[in-house]
Amino acid sequence: MVKLAQEITMKEAPEEALSVVLKTYLEQKIAECQEEIKRLEEKYGMSINEFYEKLGDEFSLSWEHEKDYMGWEAATTNLRYFKEALKNLEKELRKRNKIS
Repeated sequence: MVKLAQEITMKEAPEEALSVVLKTYLEQKIAECQEEIKRLEEKYGMSINEFYEKLGDEFSLSWEHEKDYMGWEAATTNLRYFKEALKNLEKELRKRNKIS
């Protein structure tokens, strides 16, 4: 797998190749989460917190609403996680570049 990462990224150093692959993956996951959040915000015309407050009152507890809320919550949680992981990766890369 490392050789494939080196080949795809055209980076000789295994660690550098893997960091490029990992950074690209995290950026893709962040974009996917942001797209899902935007889709749901546009669908309902509000934020997840506003939707949660209205769920059960203005929005029935239907399967669609429950499913949307769970997906929205997952996308929001995952977005925070992937952003933090990317921040940590970039911090580690900066630290390693200072050492090299």
